Amino acid sequence: MQTVSKENSIYSPLNVFNFVFFSVFGLLLFFTPATINGSNTIILDHLLTFINTVLPWFGPIFTLAAGFVGGIIQWRQKANRKGVLNITMTVLRTLGIPICFMAFFNIGPDWLMAPDMLPFLWIKVVVAVTMIVPIGSIFLTLIINYGCLEFFGVLFRPIMPRLFRTPGKSAIDAIASFVGSFSLAIYLTNKLYNAGKYTRREAFILISGFSTVSITFMTIVARTANLMEIWNFYFWSTMVICFLTTAIVVRLWPIKSISDDYIDGKGKPEAPSSNKSIWKEAVEEGLTAACQSGSIYRSIRENLKGSMKMVFVLTPSMTSIGLLSFILIHMTRVFDTIGVILLPFTYLISLIGIPEPQILAKAATAVLAEMFVPNTYVAGLAEASKYVIAVTSVASVLFFTGSIPCYLASDVKVPFWQVLVVWYQRTVICLILSGIVAALYF
Repeated sequence: MQTVSKENSIYSPLNVFNFVFFSVFGLLLFFTPATINGSNTIILDHLLTFINTVLPWFGPIFTLAAGFVGGIIQWRQKANRKGVLNITMTVLRTLGIPICFMAFFNIGPDWLMAPDMLPFLWIKVVVAVTMIVPIGSIFLTLIINYGCLEFFGVLFRPIMPRLFRTPGKSAIDAIASFVGSFSLAIYLTNKLYNAGKYTRREAFILISGFSTVSITFMTIVARTANLMEIWNFYFWSTMVICFLTTAIVVRLWPIKSISDDYIDGKGKPEAPSSNKSIWKEAVEEGLTAACQSGSIYRSIRENLKGSMKMVFVLTPSMTSIGLLSFILIHMTRVFDTIGVILLPFTYLISLIGIPEPQILAKAATAVLAEMFVPNTYVAGLAEASKYVIAVTSVASVLFFTGSIPCYLASDVKVPFWQVLVVWYQRTVICLILSGIVAALYF
């Protein structure tokens, strides 16, 4: 533990106030649900709803500007045009510019402007994610900079490394998606990776294993699949299956072979446990971090600057990749063909009573493109089948209209084909686990 002078004691009233007040305030914003005007969600989500209600024009205009600027400024970075993946992403982000304008001004052919095509993608996905990243980054300052992260890092130190092979502080990331947003969770992971607090493997585990959609969006999935009558069972079982899947996948190739190096070569790994009580050590770590924090205004400015860099990459790429995914889902038989890779496992769970294996294989494969739409395919199927896809669409985590563009906008670099391998592993395990649960429950 670092020694501090009496004048700068970590137990000074001001420091204790900063640690307690900012940490509690941040946790309330991100982890406390509240019912306002009949809507039950976290306080941050209510804040976003308030902004969209009072300033309905702000979100679309801000998103249009972010897509345009992001698509343009990438051409100043010549490094973006090296390598097949970077060239592809540069092209896709450039295509994102006209697509953003088409969505904003509602201009395009009838098939493209159908309610379940570009308008749905623009409002429900692109604008929503683009808005929550910078606004959420402002309030993430409360959790990141004033000891909250270090406090929970000590408390969860005995659990996270054993189960998921990540530091104790990653418990905040693991929970952030379910109560907030995958985009915020990936932003938080990327920031801590750049700060040397996660290795590349640890950061990728968090992005690929926990950065799924929020409770709020899970309710939309449950409604679409007609599962709201068993909402509590659906939510908690999905959370357990997601975490259990991650615990399995981190022990498989390719994740176990990803280098465990820090971005600067040395990093800031968590200190080993001391002989002190875990509670006392957690408090001291939190107070020390709060003591070493600078001005909250400077911290907010730095976080906001980092989030805008991510938005400029994320918005145009998410728009173009999302639209391409929607076209493939709605207008081609691509996922009927690709679905063959999952047929052995959907037929396997059919042996324990989960019907329609061919439809389940197609729907589970389509989740890679867009996690919401496949639930519309199975809305008329048996309860067990709907449940399997509703769980898999959330717990498989990786999909092209959300988490994958966020990952590509981060600095955590893993060969993209390995990302697809991890998606396949997660999907297979989710199908099997949710199939077993469904067979026992329904």
